[in-house]
Amino acid sequence: MNIPFLFNSADHIRYENGVVVSGPHGGAPRAIKVESNISGGKGFTVTIYNTDEQYVVQMTPKQMEIIKQDRNQIILRGFGSDFFGGSFTDYGLTINYIDDEIDNCILHLLDRNVDIKYLKSEIDIDEEISPALMLNFENASRYLQDFIRIPQNVRIETATKTDELNNIGVDYYEDDDIANAIKFFNKALDIFSLNDDALKNLIVCYRAKYDFEKMQKAQNVLEIVRRLGL
Repeated sequence: MNIPFLFNSADHIRYENGVVVSGPHGGAPRAIKVESNISGGKGFTVTIYNTDEQYVVQMTPKQMEIIKQDRNQIILRGFGSDFFGGSFTDYGLTINYIDDEIDNCILHLLDRNVDIKYLKSEIDIDEEISPALMLNFENASRYLQDFIRIPQNVRIETATKTDELNNIGVDYYEDDDIANAIKFFNKALDIFSLNDDALKNLIVCYRAKYDFEKMQKAQNVLEIVRRLGL
């Protein structure tokens, strides 16, 4: 039961006042990302992405903290407000575990009595690519602007963590373990989506696997990073 994490969902069900009103949809991929508070201080940041075609923010980052935790469940609740005065207290997230692995996540829109249950993807997470590889220039530019706004100490901490994960990937690559190398390069991108070293390393790994489609995705994002002047 670890936080931070990136949970890939294959589909979701929407409840209003406890009654199912839509879903499952037969395929509506989303990614739920829980990371250390990007504004600094206590708690976490929760962001939801639509990963159907591109890496697009579905729910903008919400600041949350743990209000309950046991062996099979963690419950987060929003606190504080954003830069524009919007309250985070209307949001919550329940993370349900089976055998220490995430089974589903439930987003709570408390002011509307709406719950959205995100169902686990059946695809092996190690075989998926980071949502960062779906970035286009507009989304990458917005991501960079948001990153620049967070406190300097948080930026440094993020940079350190993403570099550590990238270096683990390099160690696996040097041991000829391409699968785990790819896994950790993607983890590095989940922490910081514009890590050019991780992108370059993924290109090498995907080329070695003859996975030219994913290699091209990584090349596209690396070109965006260069256009952004990083």
